[in-house]
Amino acid sequence: MEVEIDEIINSVFDKDPNVTSVVVVDDSGLCLAIRGDISEEAAGLVSSIATRSELVLPTSNPEAQRKSPVIQIEAESMTIIIRRIANVVVGIFKQAQEA
Repeated sequence: MEVEIDEIINSVFDKDPNVTSVVVVDDSGLCLAIRGDISEEAAGLVSSIATRSELVLPTSNPEAQRKSPVIQIEAESMTIIIRRIANVVVGIFKQAQEA
């Protein structure tokens, strides 16, 4: 699994030069991998945001419940994209693109 996580992280950095950090977290908030200029303390927050966002999905629609939402947080200097994939949560931190 460690090799797969490293390959995912490498592909994220290779595809987008604006990516500054990537964190991969398990369901309990334990940091499985981190790369870039972000602290491990962010791992638990990334996991919590993913878990809480899933509560927004309608419970009457079983199809919607099986899908994990993509969360995008935008600030002046960065964008954070968070998504659960299988049993891990991935957080991608990117520099904001200049207009």
